[in-house]
Amino acid sequence: MINKFGKVMVYVKDPQAVADFWTEKIGFTEVGQQEMNNQVLSIELAPNETSDCHLVLFNRAIVEEMSGGISLETPSILFGSYDIDTMRSDLIAKGVTVGEIMEMSSRTFNFADVEGNYFAVEEINS
Repeated sequence: MINKFGKVMVYVKDPQAVADFWTEKIGFTEVGQQEMNNQVLSIELAPNETSDCHLVLFNRAIVEEMSGGISLETPSILFGSYDIDTMRSDLIAKGVTVGEIMEMSSRTFNFADVEGNYFAVEEINS
């Protein structure tokens, strides 16, 4: 039985560059880092100190060597924001590639990290 959903693994070419994107552009906090053979293996990030779910950026090349055959595709991740209009405007001001706000079951938009991986944000209605 699964009792907790805590981490999403994303395989990237340059974990430090991608971590810098998430901390500087999105506002995440680095909560940990692992090294292997004097290289960054992974960097763990969270949107805030109380978040139950973390994003773990793994060095794609190291994972390919250790675990051939696993899927290294970026998962489709949907984040939530109470104010997507301000978030989207802030990302544009920081030079982040963002999509238009779409009206579906909720208002959503997407953005790309420095390696071209896209993620979505939906408006949280409280």
